[in-house]
Amino acid sequence: MNSTRIVSFISLILIVVISVAGVALAEERLVPKIENFIILVDHSGSMFLTNQGAIPTKAKQAKDILSAMNRRIPELGYVGAIQIFPPSKTLIGPEQYNRNSFGGAIENLQEKGKIFGNQTPLGRGIVDLVEVLKDMPPGKTAIIIFSDGEENLDIEALKAQEALGAEQREINFHTVSFADKKEGRTVLEEMSRVSDGISVEGGELASDEVALDRFVKDVFYLVEVLLDSDGDGVVDEADKCPNTPRGITVDARGCPPDSDGDGVPDYLDRCPGTPPGVAVDNSGCPFDSDGDGVADHLDKCPNTPKGATVNEAGCWSLQATTLYDSNSSYIRTEAYPLLDEVASILEKNPEMAVEVQGHTDNRGTAKYNQWLSEKRAEKVKDYLVSKGIDPSRLEAKGYGLTQPVASNATEEGRAQNRRVELKRLR
Repeated sequence: MNSTRIVSFISLILIVVISVAGVALAEERLVPKIENFIILVDHSGSMFLTNQGAIPTKAKQAKDILSAMNRRIPELGYVGAIQIFPPSKTLIGPEQYNRNSFGGAIENLQEKGKIFGNQTPLGRGIVDLVEVLKDMPPGKTAIIIFSDGEENLDIEALKAQEALGAEQREINFHTVSFADKKEGRTVLEEMSRVSDGISVEGGELASDEVALDRFVKDVFYLVEVLLDSDGDGVVDEADKCPNTPRGITVDARGCPPDSDGDGVPDYLDRCPGTPPGVAVDNSGCPFDSDGDGVADHLDKCPNTPKGATVNEAGCWSLQATTLYDSNSSYIRTEAYPLLDEVASILEKNPEMAVEVQGHTDNRGTAKYNQWLSEKRAEKVKDYLVSKGIDPSRLEAKGYGLTQPVASNATEEGRAQNRRVELKRLR
């Protein structure tokens, strides 16, 4: 089994393991392995020969490989340059890598040229890269050499490579070999070996796209698998709300919508539409401290005793239409069970004292309504005393028509206003 098939098989196993573990494979991200790169192309006479009789020339093969590489190099913010020798000449850069710009420079590479008398100063070509490096930002740098490794002039390539070490930056030499002699192949392989670089055969890259893909990846980038553990479409590293249940819609931060802004997502919120600023519990419902069914922010009568019947305002209230006949303060016998419940609540809370409040609607004069409300409050107090409640715990007071809880413009509103409330005093 070749290496490509092994990698594919391992990747398949990884995907299966991830799927079984319930983790969604969201996407892949390319991460640059280097900050800078220089492509150094040998244009000496030997590169315009064919490699062991093959067609085309080595220079043509190098150009074609570079074109194919350029189509594969991702634009990840690298600063790059292309240099040829001899003589040393910069075709492009140093500048931020752009596929179109570098493609144009590659098109200008020669495929044919002078063979005899065009000697190979490989070492000098490497030393001249010092000037290119000076214009590059700090950071890891890849130097990719396209050459047949033949050197017959000036500085030895390996010594030139050592000279670049004075640049105080991490440099890896990667070599694409078109050598048809053992000596040239050895020089290129050694340059890569001593700098933890990669050495490949040009013929392999020209004929094997998988090998070319692998070379570009090994030099330029890592593939980082970004997981989306909760499967909400937002990768883990960007997910501000991990572990969202499957199927729940989320925003760009990976968080479920919270329409009322109470801090409880809609899919958990049992009380949607809570007003801004109102404190809520884990289910998204406003607190109801006295348990009367009216949330604290709406409750005008907090601390109502357990079991008390309350109105929409959260106040312990008994409708007058239930207690009395029209224009009467005498309690109807049908209302006794209702008042017995009040007495029972007071018996269970012996420390409690209440104000028995009488209220009316606006029909009739204010004076009459004041008198009627006082009489009705006193009758309720008398009944509770008859059931054993200490009179010191009860204070009867009439408010007439002064404190409506609803509009007096409708019969329904007037009925709500005719009431007896029990306000807790302690």
